[in-house]
Amino acid sequence: MSLFILTALSASLLFGIGDFIGGRASAKMPVVQVLVVGQIVGVLMYWGLAWYNNEAPMPSELFGLALLAGITGALGLAGLYHGIARGYTAVTAPVSAVLAAIIPVLYGIQTDGLPSSFALAGMGIGVVAIVLNSLAGRASGYQGLWQGVVAGVAIGVFLILLKYIGSAGVFTPLAMARSGALLITIPWLLIRPGGRPTGVGIGLAAVAGLLDLLANTAYMLSTQMGRLDIASVLASLYPAITVLLAFFINGEKISTLQRIGLVATIVATALIAL
Repeated sequence: MSLFILTALSASLLFGIGDFIGGRASAKMPVVQVLVVGQIVGVLMYWGLAWYNNEAPMPSELFGLALLAGITGALGLAGLYHGIARGYTAVTAPVSAVLAAIIPVLYGIQTDGLPSSFALAGMGIGVVAIVLNSLAGRASGYQGLWQGVVAGVAIGVFLILLKYIGSAGVFTPLAMARSGALLITIPWLLIRPGGRPTGVGIGLAAVAGLLDLLANTAYMLSTQMGRLDIASVLASLYPAITVLLAFFINGEKISTLQRIGLVATIVATALIAL
């Protein structure tokens, strides 16, 4: 298995663990506080790593793309969490998951051409796996649809932008992007601050932010090593990790569709790796 595949799968693993811990943090304090704590951790560490590694300053023409990447990423999470908080997980999660996977795939195919037949089949199965692993609860009409569309489109654009700002380095572009995310979450926090945060919640949010930092770094590196479409599908398989953690740690049941999704995740990974 190539380093490219392993790096993209590492991003998926880190995204999945980070989402699980972020969910635990959201049970302790409002979602916006979780996001802000995680993003502040990310900003400080990214800038610190950029300084430590003596990365060159970003070209001015990429400033706008980096800030836009952070804003779209924050909008995506806001849309997803808003739908989940309203109880629309069964619609919001799979809709956002499929759009976030398909948009980079279509863009990657347009710019790089079609991948191999095995990789193309693996990506198709991977998109199905992402949706199945994201299913939770019972859908109630179209409630949660707009949140899923906003989240999916925003995250899909975010994944594409990460590849382009990665041409200027690793930590400096990510630091700039995370700074852009604060342009969304800080006003949100000021408008709807919620209750008083707990120490446990802040700690979990900080860990989730650290894992997200590592996941974004791994994903950006994978896009520099290989195709955007394949990297985005592999990195987006993270709901499988979250489902497994919820099963082993929280004792949550895995539905039949999620079981199929877990098998599809393995098949998709194997086909892409061929």
